Amino acid sequence: MTTDQLKQIVGNYKWTFIVAIALSAMVIFGYQLARVVDQGDSKKVAAQNETIAILSNENNTLTTQVNQLEVALELAKRETDSMTKKVSEQKRELEAQQELLTFYERVMAPEKSEAMLAIEGVEVFKIDKNRFQLRMVLLQSRQQKTVINGNLKVSLQGTKEGRELRLKSGEALFLSEDIKYRFRFFQAINVEIVLPEGFEPDTILFSSSVYQYKTRKETFELSVPWEQALAVELE
Repeated sequence: MTTDQLKQIVGNYKWTFIVAIALSAMVIFGYQLARVVDQGDSKKVAAQNETIAILSNENNTLTTQVNQLEVALELAKRETDSMTKKVSEQKRELEAQQELLTFYERVMAPEKSEAMLAIEGVEVFKIDKNRFQLRMVLLQSRQQKTVINGNLKVSLQGTKEGRELRLKSGEALFLSEDIKYRFRFFQAINVEIVLPEGFEPDTILFSSSVYQYKTRKETFELSVPWEQALAVELE
């Protein structure tokens, strides 16, 4: 049955009314369907937003915990470094005190020896490329101490350009003069030496004629390897 035939049966007025009702029903149905779909989407969006909020809070909590752990780790590392530094410093202080104690024991209660002169603590500190500081302590080995004096000659044996070379005190470049000493118990020595360019030192040599007043009592000689005397840093 066609639309025109249906119009003839029900009449134009009734047909218009039926069409209006049908259109209204379709509009209402479409509106209700849209509401249902919209409510479903709203619930889905709300659920997603809630999930995002939960995950965001968990992420913030984990980030805070990680930051706290990193800070704690850094503090622990600094504390460990500080403790290690303190232990090293205390160890160096203890070694220095032990050396000082040994030195004073040697001065006040030396070993029995007929030798009058002894040298302790020979050290060489680098100042720059060719300049060095030579340190040592002169003391008496005998128990019966009297004033002794003399000139300590310093030599440095080594090589330059493959040839043996010996530098001697009294040479302006190396050490301008012999080291004069006069003491009863001990005398600290601190002098600067200069090495020529290209010189490779090997052994430090000390020698002296030891006098008691004006009387020559003995001849002193000592050799110290350069590497043994060379210290790490200038104090």
